[in-house]
Parts: sequence; structure tokens; C-alpha cells
Amino acid sequence: MPNMVKETQGLYNANGKRTHVILPIKNYEELLARIEDADDIKAIKAVLHEKTIPWCQVKKQLHKNR
Repeated sequence: MPNMVKETQGLYNANGKRTHVILPIKNYEELLARIEDADDIKAIKAVLHEKTIPWCQVKKQLHKNR
């Protein structure tokens, strides 16, 4: 993403305040991917301390609750 700043354009309101940014779709998609990755990492870190349950035990419990 090193060229993102060069490829980005700003839109300004009547007061000269930058209100919007226009960027290439490729850069937008990369930003979205990075945000999603960060959210995934946050979710993983939140459950790292939790105890795991063996799949066979989960299957038994699921069949039991039917």
C-alpha cells in the first residue's frame, strides 16, 4: 500500500474541511481485508484462554439435545 497516499484524492466542503476520500478500488479492498483480519485476530485473542471441548463430546451433546 505504499502508493495509496499518492493515488488518494480528497473532497472538501464549503469551509475547506476534508470530508471524503476517493481511492482506487484495489486500495479500498485491501483496507477492508486488513480491517477484517484485525477483527479476526481480536476475536481469536478473546477466546484463547477458553477451554476446548473435544469434537466427539460436542457431537454427543448435539445428538442428545435433539
